[in-house]
Amino acid sequence: MAKIFLIGMMGVGKSHWAEKWARKLKTGHYDLDNLIENLEEKTIPEIFAEDGENYFRNTEAKILRWFGEKKSFVLATGGGAACFEKNMEWMNRNGITIWLDEPLGILVGRLKLGKENRPLIKNLSDRELHSFIENKLLERESFYRQAQYHLSGSEISNKSLEKILQENE
Repeated sequence: MAKIFLIGMMGVGKSHWAEKWARKLKTGHYDLDNLIENLEEKTIPEIFAEDGENYFRNTEAKILRWFGEKKSFVLATGGGAACFEKNMEWMNRNGITIWLDEPLGILVGRLKLGKENRPLIKNLSDRELHSFIENKLLERESFYRQAQYHLSGSEISNKSLEKILQENE
């Protein structure tokens, strides 16, 4: 039984790994952004446009806290979730936090493909996207570094997850 919070930049693969690892652990996987969209009955871009980022961040924190009641899960958080409302502190107290990290070039390459669904980057050119992601990483890194585990590149694997779980038995 594990409570696992995946944090990191947009495009790093948090949703992918949440689903994959939850299947392996025979537990539920969740995507915090999807839960927010379902609860609000709006897309993230609509929430940002209509209600603003502060409203979004407050809602995000409130839904995140619901996971304090769950016994076992793998949760993919949004890229900024770790940086607001003392969320990192809360996640570290309530489960295992894993920072998934990929090189800037990989993130930019992945994000170029799905910009329209991401309110923070949807209107950026490819050059602006690179600069934006680089700056966001610098801005968020101090929060991401608070995670109990940091996996990057090929370290993001089933084997690494098994090792983390053994350390937390």
